[in-house]
Order: sequence, then C-alpha cells, then structure tokens
Amino acid sequence: NTCDGIVDVEALSTVHTLSLSDCDGIVDVGALGTVHTLTLSYCDGIVDVSALGTVHTLSLSDCAGIVDVGALGTVHTLTLSSCHGIVDVGALGTVHTLTLNTCDGIVDVEALSTVHTLSLSDCDGIVDVGALGTVHTLTLSYCDGIVDVSALGTVHTLSLSDCAGIVDVGALGTVHTLTLSSC
Repeated sequence: NTCDGIVDVEALSTVHTLSLSDCDGIVDVGALGTVHTLTLSYCDGIVDVSALGTVHTLSLSDCAGIVDVGALGTVHTLTLSSCHGIVDVGALGTVHTLTLNTCDGIVDVEALSTVHTLSLSDCDGIVDVGALGTVHTLTLSYCDGIVDVSALGTVHTLSLSDCAGIVDVGALGTVHTLTLSSC
C-alpha cells in the first residue's frame, strides 16, 4: 500500500495531523512545517527536512535519504528510527522525546544529555554513554558496544535489555525502574 503517486503536498499545509507514510514520490516537504503532527515514515525521496523544525510531533522513521537533522532541534517529539544516514545529532539536545533506534551511524551522544525521554536501542556505534546520566527515561536495549554504565545511576527509568557487554551494574542501585533482561 504505497502512495508513490502523491508528489505535491503543498495544499496539505493546514492539516493538523497528517500521515503520508511510504510515499516515495514526496520530495519537497517545505510546506508541511505548519502541520502539528506529521508522519512521513518510509518516504525515501525526502532529503531536506529543514522546514520541519516547527512541527510538534514528527516521525521520519526509515527515511533513507535524511542525513542532516540540524533544523529539527525545536521539535517536541521526534522519531528518526532506522535513518541510517544520520551521524550528527548535536542539534537534537533540546528535543523533549527523541527516538533514534537502529541508527547505526550515531557514535557521539554527548549532546543528547538534556533530552527528557531518549531511546537509542540497537545503535551499535554507541560506546560512551557517560553524558546520558541526566536523561529521565533512557532506553539503550540491544546496544552491544556499551560496557560502562556507571554514569547512569541517576536516570529515573533505564532499560538495558540485551546489552551483552554490560557486566558491572553496581552504580545502578538508585535507578527507580531498571530493566536488565537478557544481559
């Protein structure tokens, strides 16, 4: 069920909640910055997302063409899972709820220390999570590169399921809700 025939979305700029998933024909999303809740997952034609920084809730999962997310730091709730071209997440530290699952190119997550709810599951490039101790809710499941979790003792809700490299959990005794399944 694709909507590859849809190319021009300019007339949809006044829609409050808009879902156009799996629409590879969409390239220009410049007019959609006024949409409140926008889902454009599996839209491989989208490369430039600079106009979407004013969207409140934005999902761009599995959009292979997205590399530069620098303009998305003002989005409240942002999902960019399986966007393998993303490397630099430095501008996303002001996002409230951020999901970057299966983003293999991400290595440096230091700038994400101010995110309230952060999910980085299955991000194999991440090794150093020392800066993420101030995140309220943190999901790092399936991150095999993570070994040292000593800085995460102040996280309120922490999931480290299926993180094979973690051995020492001594610093996590003050975490409110902790998931360590299959470690």
